[in-house]
Amino acid sequence: MTHLPPKLVVGTRDSDLAMVQAAHVAGLLERAFPQVAVHVVPMKAAGDLHQGPLAQIGGKAVWVRELDRALAAARVDVTVSCAKDLPGPHERGTDTTIGAVLPREDARDALVLPAGQPDATLDDLAPGSILGTSAPRRIAQLRTRYPHLTIQPVRGNLIPRLARLDSGEGDKPLDALVVSYAGLCRVSRADRATQLIPVSVLAPATGAGTLVVEQRSGDTIAAHLLEAINDPATARLLAVERGVLAQLKGNCQTACSVHAHYTDKPHRIRVDAAVYHPSHGDAIRVAATGPADDLGGLVENITQLLHGEGVERLLPR
Repeated sequence: MTHLPPKLVVGTRDSDLAMVQAAHVAGLLERAFPQVAVHVVPMKAAGDLHQGPLAQIGGKAVWVRELDRALAAARVDVTVSCAKDLPGPHERGTDTTIGAVLPREDARDALVLPAGQPDATLDDLAPGSILGTSAPRRIAQLRTRYPHLTIQPVRGNLIPRLARLDSGEGDKPLDALVVSYAGLCRVSRADRATQLIPVSVLAPATGAGTLVVEQRSGDTIAAHLLEAINDPATARLLAVERGVLAQLKGNCQTACSVHAHYTDKPHRIRVDAAVYHPSHGDAIRVAATGPADDLGGLVENITQLLHGEGVERLLPR
């Protein structure tokens, strides 16, 4: 029988969204192990402080660098992150492992308009409308499909982005935002979505809608606790998505979507992958289906299909 610790310390970024996510994980652990006191410790991430491109300060690692340091120093026992924000396994370089993957929520992106405006869709936006968003994946797809819109890169935490939209701040006030719908739901702002954008219009982020809890590699006590809240079905999907990302050596500059879902749960998985040129509209889209007990084979199949289409020309050098 695994010894249960008297307490478990959960590390998280200190944004509103991250705190809600960590509280959700803490609640799951407390219900599974009522004899363990779960404490949430917030910390500042470099990605939350920097408003420019992530590549300027180290890519996606800026979201988890402080969390990783706290894990390595045993200041926290586990950490909570959005799967889409994690660096690929090929660029992590830390002694962490995913101990739990929570059930996937809605992976779609959402359109948000300033408060008080009538509902509208992307197709309704007038030419020249300024559409704020982040991530090369979104920007590449939106520029190609809606060339009459002005895409304005916008970063920062979700709640401040909504406030900026509503206030009309800046030299060029935003007419709309595209954000994660799962994020809106977690901060109780689902009503702000005027359109849930179909995946056929905006392919989702790798790991979209999925929360992960990480631990120090080899920490058997944390592994035992996290196993109780892990969803194996979602974990398999995430392993495929991140496996393809790793094979492509994707980073924060890669305009890429890898989205896996069950076609005959839990027996078969379909993977849709797309890689986009960040500016001129070139794109490669492939798909494959395979058995859910051969994740490595699925990853290899998708990777070969992408390379067969010449994906190297679309990847950052």
